[in-house]
Amino acid sequence: MKRTTLAMAILALFAADAHADSIHLEDDIACDSTQVQQARVRLTRVIMTTDNEQAKDQATREIIEVTKQHCVPLTGIFTVHSRTQGLVKVSTKDGVDLWLVE
Repeated sequence: MKRTTLAMAILALFAADAHADSIHLEDDIACDSTQVQQARVRLTRVIMTTDNEQAKDQATREIIEVTKQHCVPLTGIFTVHSRTQGLVKVSTKDGVDLWLVE
């Protein structure tokens, strides 16, 4: 009886772990804070919606700079730790928390 109960408890743990929310990424851009990711979204909207070429060029330069400084491409399967305001938080193998656009 004790073995059966122990086996059932172990199976329940594995089943719960198997249902953990995960995400498969393929060179997706992850950044070190929600503020950086939100700035990238805002700049992308400027690029996509404005007819002003000067504003597009400025937004493009800004998004490239902020991405170089605060973001990295991620590839692989990552566990989702939280979600907020359209963003997803994952951790790297090194334990670094990064944010992606959902």
